[in-house]
Amino acid sequence: MGVPPPPKYRTEFYTQFLDHFNFEAVPTTYQQRYLIADEYWGKGPKYPNGCRGPVFFYTGNEAPVTDYYTASGLFTQVLAPKYGGLLVFAEHRYFGESMPFGNSSFDKGKIGFCSTDQALADYATLLTDLLASLNATSCPVIAFGGSYGGMLTAWFRMKYPNIVMGGLAASAPFAFYDTGVSPYIFTETATATFGAAKERCDSTLASALKLMNSLSRTQAGRDRIAKSFKLCNVSTSSPLSLAGAQAVIGWVESGLVGMAMLDYPYSTDYGISLPGWPVNKTCERLLSGIDDPVDAIAYAIGTFYNNTGAWQCYDVNKDVPDWGTCCGWAYLACSDTYMPYGQAGLFLPSAYSLADDIAACRSEFQVQLRPLWPKAHWGGFSSFYAGSNIIFSNGLLDPWHTSGVLHNVSDTVVAIVIPESAHHFDLRGPHPDDPVFVQHAREQEDRIIGGWIHDYFYV
Repeated sequence: MGVPPPPKYRTEFYTQFLDHFNFEAVPTTYQQRYLIADEYWGKGPKYPNGCRGPVFFYTGNEAPVTDYYTASGLFTQVLAPKYGGLLVFAEHRYFGESMPFGNSSFDKGKIGFCSTDQALADYATLLTDLLASLNATSCPVIAFGGSYGGMLTAWFRMKYPNIVMGGLAASAPFAFYDTGVSPYIFTETATATFGAAKERCDSTLASALKLMNSLSRTQAGRDRIAKSFKLCNVSTSSPLSLAGAQAVIGWVESGLVGMAMLDYPYSTDYGISLPGWPVNKTCERLLSGIDDPVDAIAYAIGTFYNNTGAWQCYDVNKDVPDWGTCCGWAYLACSDTYMPYGQAGLFLPSAYSLADDIAACRSEFQVQLRPLWPKAHWGGFSSFYAGSNIIFSNGLLDPWHTSGVLHNVSDTVVAIVIPESAHHFDLRGPHPDDPVFVQHAREQEDRIIGGWIHDYFYV
């Protein structure tokens, strides 16, 4: 495709305020990690006002920020060289190495500083100081992010338009409580992705999960599950329990969801190694003629959890992607970003229950879930009518797309809907196996962002 590799970055730490909103308290700080790459800065077009080039700013989300640098080739490999851009990737507080209280960051009395408002204020403060130190206050800032990071990008533009002039929010869901979106839409959409990959794949998965649930009720059935999945730390003296069997089922379901989200056409390693088109590969394995449905689904889920073939046995509590670990995202889901969730489609039925969610948040974090707060705070979908210079992109293979912005809100708040594309796939760099729809989406995003940069200097 003729694009350079991502430029090397430097890892820096910024002394950040712990609490941006309590002016009475004695200021407490923590070290926020960010990545910066200036290889292309000042090597693009000549801009007025002494600006060396635009700043492309990643609004970090629920994993180590280093995970996202390698998956953002649209900016690191295409837009930064083209526009002479400076790349800055900020890590979200309470993730990666940006832990305000180290290993005790998730303790009661300490985790409460994990919030969307605090994170956005982190980004605003970091950028303000960084641009001043680089003599770049006359340069435009373009934000971008995917998934929760896409939500943050949109909100960053809305809340701090004096700092960021536009943003690309990829695969950003806003299906908060009381927005009218079904709690079952995510699993129903994931089911459709498997159903479209191969005939009978979705129904065969549903039957296998139902059988596993039935087997989990007896020790003989649980023994069968343990054998099929080659579970570690299970033996005749330490057999699989009912809770353990249910955990295996949940682990399988999480893997299926992960594959639907990361259903890219070529092999990737985004917190976990996957082959190209992993949903198709899973369906092929599932329907390859293995007689025992439990053996078949165990073999199929290896597409997600054991693509490298490194595992001889599975530990369902440890063999998970790094973005599937505790606890920051779970806390945010109990506070600023709560979205109703129930299971339907190929997954084991699980009715949505607000009462259960309230109890779970109280049990895990000792917090009171306020279901109406995210919509009141951020406005769901309706707040974007007051916005400008935001791109919402969504891939139709992604289970999250049905919770995103799928239609233009205005001339400057636009939706790009991408067939044959999964979770924020458009943020990745060009690849020979990219579907033409993804190529066209990136070209459209480039044109819009280029227009923002032009208007900043010349309008």
